[in-house]
Amino acid sequence: MAGAMRVPAQQRREMLMAAGVEIARVEGGRAVTLARVAEACGVSKPIAYRLFDSLADLLTQMERQIVSGYEKVVLDALEAARRNGASPVELLSVLARTYVDHSVGAGAVYDTVSAARAATEEVEDHFFEVPEAFSSVCREMFGAPAGEEIALLAMFQGAADSLVTAIQAGAIEQAAAVDHLVTLFSPLVSTESVPTESVPTELGARS
Repeated sequence: MAGAMRVPAQQRREMLMAAGVEIARVEGGRAVTLARVAEACGVSKPIAYRLFDSLADLLTQMERQIVSGYEKVVLDALEAARRNGASPVELLSVLARTYVDHSVGAGAVYDTVSAARAATEEVEDHFFEVPEAFSSVCREMFGAPAGEEIALLAMFQGAADSLVTAIQAGAIEQAAAVDHLVTLFSPLVSTESVPTESVPTELGARS
C-alpha cells in the first residue's frame, strides 16, 4: 500500500497560516501560537517550527495572507468593472465599496493579528508595498502622475479606515460610509475615460 502523499512545505505553511487566522478570528491574535496551529492542522510542533522561524514570523505571514486576500477581492472587482467600461467615478465607487465591505469583515482579524505581532519580542518595522496593480488603477482613476498615486492611496485608506471604525462603533451605516467616501474623493477623479485593458494581476513584492 502506498504511503501517505507528502504535502509540499509551502502548502503546509498556508494551512498553518489559515489555521492561525481562524484562531485569531474566534479567540483573538494573542491566542495564536505555533503549537496551537500545529495541533489545528494535525502536524507535529517540530514541523511548525521548521516552517516558521518564530511566532513573530508566523504572525507576520498571517498579516500578509490577510492583505493578499483583500488585494485579490478588490482587484478582481476593479478588473470586472473596467471590463464593463466603468467610468473613473464608477471605479471609485467599486473601490470604496469593496474596500469598506472587506475591511468590515476582515479588518478586525487583521488588527488583532497585528497587535499580537507587535507584542512579540521580535518586532521589526515592516510595511506592505503598494501593489503595482493598485498604482496603475489609481493613476488612471485620478489622472495622477507616477509617484503621486501613493499619497492619494494613503489619503483614501486613511479616510476609509476611519469610516470603517465608525461603522464598527455603530455611528454610521455601511452604505452611507461608502457614499461619503465616494463623495469625498469624486472631485479628485479624472474626467477622462478609463481604458478597458485588464488590471495587472501581479501584486508585486512586499517587504
